[in-house]
Amino acid sequence: SLAFDTHRAVKALCEAGATEPLAEAFVETIGDAITGNVATQADIAASEAALRAQIAAVKTDLEAKIDEAQTDLRAEIKTDIAESEARVQAKIDQLQADTKADIAGVRTEVANVHSEMKTDIAGVRTEIANVQAEMKTDIAGVRTEIADVRAELKTDISGLEARLYRQLWLMAAGIVGLTVALVKLLG
Repeated sequence: SLAFDTHRAVKALCEAGATEPLAEAFVETIGDAITGNVATQADIAASEAALRAQIAAVKTDLEAKIDEAQTDLRAEIKTDIAESEARVQAKIDQLQADTKADIAGVRTEVANVHSEMKTDIAGVRTEIANVQAEMKTDIAGVRTEIADVRAELKTDISGLEARLYRQLWLMAAGIVGLTVALVKLLG
């Protein structure tokens, strides 16, 4: 009897595209023929023809199933893409709405800051005007004080001059008196 590896034969047929039940049936038939020593060349040729026909049928069935799977997959992909596009568009729309709201908020803040700045500037201008008025008053007071000090100095200088002249006259009179007394003593 011939040794026949049925497992290897089934595996090879499955790798060639046959279904497992078909490969097992074929291998069993061939195995029976080989082990029973009853198979003729005609039997083998018929088995090969039957196997080729079955393989062709499986191939045709497999191709149809592949085409159907591709069609289904394309439909699913189109649906997924459409759903993804809708989600992305919704996110874009929300982002645009949020951005518009943010811009409006920033504009309001800018308007508020602008208004506060105007108020602050008006306050600073008022303070500057007040400081200028105070400075004018202070300058006028300082000028008055300077004028008063000048007048006092003139008065003081006039008084000092008068005392100095009196002292000088007294000194001159004393010198003249001493000179006269010296002349009388010496003379």
